[in-house]
Amino acid sequence: MRLNFSQALMRGITVGLALLILLASRLPAQADTIALSETVQAGETAVFTLEIHNETTASHTYTPTLSGLPDGLTISFSQGGPVMDKIVIPAQSAEQIVARVETARETPVGSYNGQFVATRDDGTALTIPLDLVVANTYAVQIASQTLNLSVFSGQEFTFDLTAVNSGAAPLTHVALQMQTPAKWIVQTDPAQVDSLAAGASTAFHAKVLVPPSQMAIDQPVKLTVSSDQVSSADGTVIVRVQKSPNFLYGAGLIIALAVAGVFLYFRRQGRR
Repeated sequence: MRLNFSQALMRGITVGLALLILLASRLPAQADTIALSETVQAGETAVFTLEIHNETTASHTYTPTLSGLPDGLTISFSQGGPVMDKIVIPAQSAEQIVARVETARETPVGSYNGQFVATRDDGTALTIPLDLVVANTYAVQIASQTLNLSVFSGQEFTFDLTAVNSGAAPLTHVALQMQTPAKWIVQTDPAQVDSLAAGASTAFHAKVLVPPSQMAIDQPVKLTVSSDQVSSADGTVIVRVQKSPNFLYGAGLIIALAVAGVFLYFRRQGRR
């Protein structure tokens, strides 16, 4: 049977559309081609925003992952709300996903080449390279400190701490912060350093008065060196508080008087 021109044309269009539909169902997801790069200070969070396109004719679920970055980072994904581990994108649609990378203060300075991958439920994967630059323009750390101290209630103890500006720029208003029980009285000398140059160090002398009412305890005290730009990782000193020696002297005196009283009593009884 012969086909006229219009029938052949319609059949050709039908076959072509079928091929296009088949091809579209095989297309991978796509994303914006803008280069992704973020620079953060060590201890800060980098935020990458990506747009994933589902160009197929069916809805798909995508699982995001991020690799190639240093160990010790916290990575999470969301769409501006709660943390999520999968995202559903309808057919012929696009959705944005936010990748948050939390660095730590101890994250090594450097430039890192990561790789974002969105794996579709049929195994097709979208891969996007990204760059994370960790800087230390501002950084401060505790170089040395006392670890253990002992004091009697009602008395004071002292210790020294050295802080270093380990960043590349000056720090302003550098101070030693201590978390102590409410009634402890804390003084530091100096109270703050107005400016600390890159690579320079400073020493703090701390004096702490423990109230007489303080019970015997091994009290951890958190130490932090803060500035306008950045704070150090926390340090800890353990303070062993013992009861006041005056209390011990008083208790000893009471015992001695009691013994003397018993001695006098039996001595008088013996004379009768």
